Amino acid sequence: GSMLEVPEDISYQPVVTYDPVLIVPPGHPLAKIKNVTLEHISQYGLILPPRHLSTWGMVKYAFQQQNLSFKVTLEAGGWEVIKKYVEMGMGISIVTDICLTGCEKLERIPLKDYFPQRDYGLVLRKGKFLSPQAQRFVEMLIEVYQDRVAA
Repeated sequence: GSMLEVPEDISYQPVVTYDPVLIVPPGHPLAKIKNVTLEHISQYGLILPPRHLSTWGMVKYAFQQQNLSFKVTLEAGGWEVIKKYVEMGMGISIVTDICLTGCEKLERIPLKDYFPQRDYGLVLRKGKFLSPQAQRFVEMLIEVYQDRVAA
């Protein structure tokens, strides 16, 4: 998973990094703008994961840094649900491109200037040894994602 804060008894090894993107339905006015800003985004209702998850806090922080407000039209659990609602024209959303398959009817707009990349990786307990099978799993993950390894 993605971890923003790592407890002391946990070892976190980033494996892959993904970029933040704005998703909008095809033909949305923001899809026609060359460099979308948070000010542009603030004019539209956002669909976000529940308030207690890290995405909400990052969105709030980014908008506060620009002295902007944002409006949430819908809270939805799960990226698949959020993507469907955006496809249906119920709002726009800020997601990590890990959740996009390319099969969605969505426009994706890069937001690296406003939001950090998110890394996903292995969460292990410090001082514990992995079984040979678990160790092989870790090696396979790193092999599969070696081109997208977090810095």
